[in-house]
Amino acid sequence: MSSSSAFADLQRAPSLAEQIYQRLRYQLRSGAFDPGERLVESSLAQQMDVSRSPVREALNRLAGDGLLENRPTGFHVAMPTPQDMAEIFEMRHLLEPPAARQVAHMKDPVLTGELVTLFERARAGVAADDFAAFTDANYGFRAAWVARVPSRRLRESILRFDDQAGFVRRTTLIRPDARAEVLVLLQRFIAAFRDGDEEAAAAVTNDFIDGAERHYNDIAHNFS
Repeated sequence: MSSSSAFADLQRAPSLAEQIYQRLRYQLRSGAFDPGERLVESSLAQQMDVSRSPVREALNRLAGDGLLENRPTGFHVAMPTPQDMAEIFEMRHLLEPPAARQVAHMKDPVLTGELVTLFERARAGVAADDFAAFTDANYGFRAAWVARVPSRRLRESILRFDDQAGFVRRTTLIRPDARAEVLVLLQRFIAAFRDGDEEAAAAVTNDFIDGAERHYNDIAHNFS
């Protein structure tokens, strides 16, 4: 078998199930569905004008990712327990500050420019009271600096918890005070990465996680 034929399948377009998976994953991370909401396979298939088989495959993958729960009544948007969230915040404290140190050490002006652009988009979202625009910019900001973490294993470990971090963003950033706090923290991130200040980068990362945990606990307490 020639080398070209051995790798021919790698050049094919993403499968239908993969496309559905990516679309639903984006919607779940952006808050299109409420925690605990049931995703009905037949309804999704009808909406997307596809058969149920690729939808079922995508839903099973999302359940494997922890974004959905496969219950006797079907697939539901995951609702992490308080213990789950406490452990996730603990892991983020262990992983993200050293990662931010590594990125700050690089003192990358291209990254700084990207972050400034995303910050301006986030600020415009707040000014326009556009929650979707704000959360999209905020997520893009995080994704941009995490992608620059030079340690591959550290970067991949952070990304393992990215969907749970997205759940926190969806549930906390509905609060105007949380959005205002995030804007301040994003500015501090930019300054730390621009100046190559590793201590400041680690500090703002810890403050970001602490703020997310505080707002999440406030909301969880109000609904308990």
